[in-house]
Amino acid sequence: MVSDITNSRIFRRRSSTFTDPTNVLAIHELRSRILQDPATSLKHSSDDIHRIRHEDWWLDIFLSSVNYDVDIAYAIILECLKWRKNFEVDRISLLSLKPLLDNQLMYLHQKDLQNRHILWIMMNKYKNGDDGFEKLFTFWMERHYMEYKGCQPLTVFIDMSGTGLKNMSFDAMKFVIHSSKYYYPNAIESIIIFENPAILNASWKVIGSWLESSAANQRHDLLTFVTKLSVTHYIPKSHLLEHQGGTDTFKFTMDELAKCLPPPPPPKPSPKLIQQRMHSIDDTTNNNVTEFDFSSFQKRNVKFDEESTTKRAPSISRRSSRGPKGRKSHIPPALRPLIENRVNAPNDDWSSNDFVSITPRDELRLEKLDGENDLLDVVLVKNQSSETPVMFKFKTTSPEKFRVRPSSGIVQPGGIEIIRVYLQYEYRHSWNKEKFLLLTMESSSTDLDSFSENFKTALNKAEFKFKCKLSENVKLDQPEERRSSFLLQQQQQSIMKDGFSFAGVNINMPIIIIVLLLFLMFQFFYILQMRSDNALLRETLVSLSNQIKDTNSHPEIISETVKTDL
Repeated sequence: MVSDITNSRIFRRRSSTFTDPTNVLAIHELRSRILQDPATSLKHSSDDIHRIRHEDWWLDIFLSSVNYDVDIAYAIILECLKWRKNFEVDRISLLSLKPLLDNQLMYLHQKDLQNRHILWIMMNKYKNGDDGFEKLFTFWMERHYMEYKGCQPLTVFIDMSGTGLKNMSFDAMKFVIHSSKYYYPNAIESIIIFENPAILNASWKVIGSWLESSAANQRHDLLTFVTKLSVTHYIPKSHLLEHQGGTDTFKFTMDELAKCLPPPPPPKPSPKLIQQRMHSIDDTTNNNVTEFDFSSFQKRNVKFDEESTTKRAPSISRRSSRGPKGRKSHIPPALRPLIENRVNAPNDDWSSNDFVSITPRDELRLEKLDGENDLLDVVLVKNQSSETPVMFKFKTTSPEKFRVRPSSGIVQPGGIEIIRVYLQYEYRHSWNKEKFLLLTMESSSTDLDSFSENFKTALNKAEFKFKCKLSENVKLDQPEERRSSFLLQQQQQSIMKDGFSFAGVNINMPIIIIVLLLFLMFQFFYILQMRSDNALLRETLVSLSNQIKDTNSHPEIISETVKTDL
C-alpha cells in the first residue's frame, strides 16, 4: 500500500502539472484526439479507454516524456494502447507465471538509497528462450506503475552473478528498454548490473548501443555496472542478499505476492442505483446553479484586455477546452509568442457568427521563427456553441507548398483548435498569389471523410477566405541566391527523368536512348564488315603465297611461258 508520505509526494508532483493551464490544455487536446475515433472502443481495451477519459496523470506521463508535443505523444500512446490490447496486459494469468515466481526470477522488494523501489531480476534463474519473462516483467511494471500513477520510478537490479551465455537474452533486455520508453514512460530511473561476467561484456556493449541510437529523451546513462565493493553506493547493505555482500535473508514466496497485489475493485453498482445517483446529482446541481455567477465567469474568459494572467489562471484551468492560452504547450516554444498575439488580438481581428469565431479575419502573415525552417502562421477556430460540435476543413490553392496541421478536425462545444500553416522554405518566393479557404459547419457527425457531402446539406455553415502575406520581420535572400539545394535536387531529378539542356536546346531522354541504340547498331555492323574484309584479305594472301611457292619450285615453266609470249 502507498503510504501517506508517498501519497503527499505524488500529489505535490502532480499538482503543479494540473494547475498549469498550458499542461491542462495539452492533456485535453491529447484526450480529444484519441476519443474522436468512433472505433476507439473496439480498437482498445475498455479499462484503458476509461483511464484516458477520467485520469489525467496517465496522459500527462506520455506528454511530459516528449516535452508536451501532442503530435508525438499521440503517436506513442496509440502504439501503447494497441500493444496493451494485443498483449492482454489486464489479463495476465498468475497461474502461468507461478513457476517463474516460485523460482524467484523477478520480484519487487525493498528500496535503494534514493528511496526508489527495486525490481530484482535474477538472471541465473533464466535460460535464453524460456517463456514468460516479458509477461512477468509487464505484471510487475503494471502493478507498480498504476499504483503510484507513474510518479515513483523504479530501480531495476539485474543480478548477473553465476550466469553465462545461456542466461543472456537480447530479446528480454530489449523488451525492458522498449517498455520503459514507450509503454511505461519514465518508469525506470536506472538499471544496475551486478557482477557481470567478462564473457558477457560484448553483449552489454550491444545493449548500450541501443540506448545511444535511441531518441533524445532516452537517458544514455541508464546502465550502471557494479560489484560487491561498489554496490553499496546504490543499495544499503541491509537490503542486499547474502551472496551480494548484504545481510538480507529474504526469499520471495507466494505469500509475498499476495501482499503486493492491489485490493480487488469494488463491485459495480446496479443500473437502478446508478440512475438514482444521477437523479440525485441533477437535483443538487439544479438547486445550486444560482449560487455561481456564470456571467462574470464567461466575461473573464472572452475579454482579452491587459489584466493579470495570474488572476485568470483558475478560470483557464477550469475550462481546459475553452481557452486558447494553454494550447501552445504542445507546439515548439518558439511558436508561443505567435499564439499569444493571436489570443490577445483585438475584436476587429476576429470574424464571428452564431456558432464559430475565427482569427485572423482575412489575412495570414507568414513569419520566420527561431528553430523553425519554414515560414508559418496560426489560425484559431473557436466553437461558440455550448451543445453542438463544429467540424472544419482547411484548403489551400497549392497543397504542395503548404503543410497544414491539422487540415481538418472537430472542435467540441466551447473548445478551440489551433491550425498551423507552414510555407515550406523552398517555396518562400512564390507565396504572393496563394489563397486559403476555411470551411466550418455545425455537425454531430465524426466522419471527417464525408465532410464535403455533409457541408452541402448543412444548415449552419460558414466559409472564411484568407490571403497570404509576409510579416515585416521576414527578409528573403537575393534573387541570385535563390537556387536552394532542394531546387538543385529537383533539377537533377528532372534531368535524369526527362533529359538535359545543351546550348539552350532541350534534349529529351528518349531521343538520347534512340541515338545510342543506333550508334551501337552501327558499331556492330561495322565490326562485322571489318571481320568479313579481313577474311577476304587473308584468303588472297594465302592464294598469292601458294602461287609464289609454285613459281619457285618450277622455273622452267616460267621460262617457256615467257618465250611463248614473246
